[in-house]
Amino acid sequence: MSKEDDEDWVEVASTGDDEEAVLIAGLLDSEGLPVEIEGPSATPFPEGIGALGLSRVMVPPDRADEAKAILAEHSQDPGPELSDTADE
Repeated sequence: MSKEDDEDWVEVASTGDDEEAVLIAGLLDSEGLPVEIEGPSATPFPEGIGALGLSRVMVPPDRADEAKAILAEHSQDPGPELSDTADE
């Protein structure tokens, strides 16, 4: 996916874990938002060296508020908890 019209996309989330960035991007994509990940997987530098070690989830500026609302909603409602009695 390429950035549309060379506009500066904005960061809506960042994490030191590439897999978490992929999950966040997948959530936003499933909600119909264009999304890209920028971060250590795209660079030859080692991970975990300050800001260079972060994966950033980016969206177009006009969709940033929507993306932040989706992420806030999902961070407040992590989903159903597994019951300890499921094996009984």
